[in-house]
Amino acid sequence: MDKPVYALDASIARVNQQPSKLTLADRTYDRLRRDIVDGRFAPSSRLHLASLCQRYGVGMSPVREALARLSSEGFAIALSQRGFRVSPLNLDDLKDLTVAREQLEASALRLAIENADDPWRQGLSASFDSLSRLDHALADRAEEIIDQWEVANGEFHRALVASCPSQWLLRMRELLYGQSQRYRRFSVIHTANIRRAHEEHRSIMEAALNRDADRACDMIRAHVLATSQNVLVALSAEAGENLS
Repeated sequence: MDKPVYALDASIARVNQQPSKLTLADRTYDRLRRDIVDGRFAPSSRLHLASLCQRYGVGMSPVREALARLSSEGFAIALSQRGFRVSPLNLDDLKDLTVAREQLEASALRLAIENADDPWRQGLSASFDSLSRLDHALADRAEEIIDQWEVANGEFHRALVASCPSQWLLRMRELLYGQSQRYRRFSVIHTANIRRAHEEHRSIMEAALNRDADRACDMIRAHVLATSQNVLVALSAEAGENLS
C-alpha cells in the first residue's frame, strides 16, 4: 500500500526538490515563508495580496495558495473577508510552543536511538561536523552567517531523529521546529545575547551515539528550554516587560 501524502509532508519534501520541479505556488510559498521566518514581514503585519504579487512577480492564485498553506501551518492568519496577516510573536505562544517541542523532540529522539543504525550514526556525525564550524562563529558573526547556521542547525536536529519510525512524530516535530525559527531569528535581530550552543550540540550527539536515551532526552529538553529563555529575554525587552 502506498504511503499517504499529507500537506505537511509535501511542504517538507519541497526542501529536497530540484528548483525546476517546483510549481509556481511552491516557489511563492517557499519565498514567503522564508521572508516571514527571517522577519522581513513583521509579526502581526498585514499581508497585502497585490503587494505580494508584485514582490514575487506572480499572479493572485499562487499567492493565495501560498497563504492558505502558511495559515494551515501557523505562520499566517486568515482574516474574515479581510485578507491575511503574519502570525504574532508573544510570550504565551512561545511558552506553549516550548512545552510542545520539549515533548516531541524527546519522544522522537528516544525512538530514533532505539532504532539506531549505521546510516543514522554517520548522518548525525556528518551534520554535527558541519554545524560545529558555524556554532563557533555565531556569537561574533551572527548577522553574517545566521542563514547558513539556521540551515546547518536544522539539518543537525533532523539527523538526531532521522531513524525515528513514527512519521506522525516527525511531521509534527518539523512543524514546531519551523515555528521556533521565527522566534530564534527575532532574538538574534533584537539582542546581542547569543548563547554558545556548540557544547550542548556535542553533548546531545554523544549521548545519542552512546545510546544513552535518558541522558540524550534530558539534554534535548534542556537545549530547547535554553533557546526559549534566550528568546523570552528578547521578546520581553521588545514589549517592555520584565521576566519574573
